Amino acid sequence: MIMGTLYSTSFMPYLELFEPRSVYVSELRLQHAWKNLLWKQTRRDSKGRTIRILSPGRHNHSDGPDFLDASIMLDEKLLNGDIELHHRTSDWYAHKHHLDPAYNQCILHVIFHQTDNSTDVRCENGRHLPTCQISLEEIFNIEPPGICRIFTPDKEMYFTLLQKQGWDRVNKKVRYFYDNRLRFPGDVMLYWGLFKACGYRYNEENMIKLFIRFPWAAYCNGLLDRQDIIPMLNELAGFSPQNTDKNDIRWTYSRTRPAHFPERRVAWLGKLMTMYYRSSLADILYETCYQKGTINDLYITLFKLQDVNSPGVGIQKEMLMNTVLSLMEAMRKDKGDKEPIYSTIRKEIENCIIPQAYGVVKRFHDQHGISEKDKRQRNWLISQGVLNIRDHYCLQGMQLSCPICLMDEVKPRSQE
Repeated sequence: MIMGTLYSTSFMPYLELFEPRSVYVSELRLQHAWKNLLWKQTRRDSKGRTIRILSPGRHNHSDGPDFLDASIMLDEKLLNGDIELHHRTSDWYAHKHHLDPAYNQCILHVIFHQTDNSTDVRCENGRHLPTCQISLEEIFNIEPPGICRIFTPDKEMYFTLLQKQGWDRVNKKVRYFYDNRLRFPGDVMLYWGLFKACGYRYNEENMIKLFIRFPWAAYCNGLLDRQDIIPMLNELAGFSPQNTDKNDIRWTYSRTRPAHFPERRVAWLGKLMTMYYRSSLADILYETCYQKGTINDLYITLFKLQDVNSPGVGIQKEMLMNTVLSLMEAMRKDKGDKEPIYSTIRKEIENCIIPQAYGVVKRFHDQHGISEKDKRQRNWLISQGVLNIRDHYCLQGMQLSCPICLMDEVKPRSQE
């Protein structure tokens, strides 16, 4: 018997909790990433076959497939032809490529969003293409086409601006939780953030898919047997030896340390969900912070669990900042509480130092002449400011409107 079918109650509205990515990534940027880096890695298609790209093809700036005259090895079979890139499988049909003979020479379809539906696509001549799914997260580690101003800004102005941008990003997360407080229980929003964070870089969408599959209505209504929670998670994730589900989640293990393998993170999530079953973990965390005036005990509640490997220190801080404190601030607003919890949350967010700067954040600081020794590079809020700038200006080709780039035009008099 499949554990996931023990409880028939479904909670379809929770599907909407998967927050869509607010930053649009153009197909041109997908193509730029493919020809510069993505093709160099060994991949697998939707059927598990190994794909080695021998040549990514010539970038086609006219009608027809995105890349022409490519060469790939599909397992041990050499294929020569064209490659087409899309966000989703459905784009192939939305663009009517299945009716266009110009796409009959395609040998590979590359997509960047997972779907529970079939990833199979068909050419006009009836031939079916192998499909390769690449995580959209890989795109954000590749510099987009465009020119960013290279200059050394006034450091105090620079970090003040980034801190403001960081608060803009944090407040957006708070608004998301606050606006959805009447639709979803606090615990579900909390676990949504924790599941998402457990995906790290390359398994984020997989963790969200696992989150969506779990019967949250039964969990929130106390209809599950406590002992079934961990086995159910493992089966839904495809980790159970008895699993027979043909639509298993395809977990990514490449470039992932064993300590971050999804089995370990799902084990921690299962332990947490079991320990606080029929309790409100979100309320427990809020009251703990309210009474203690610090977040130190939150680490104990979430991560000091027996007989399970908890996430590392860096991920713990990310979970606290990105999810827990943002949710708690939304809860504070809803309750109408003011001090001391308002100052506690704000102080913790402003002062959080992460073990090391994110790669994209470090490159951003390097580009603007900020020394690696400047500890503000590892300030979490300032890092959020960099990400906010990148999301809304750098990645959108809007350097002419970027607040950081505009600093080059408004220098203090001492620099003139």
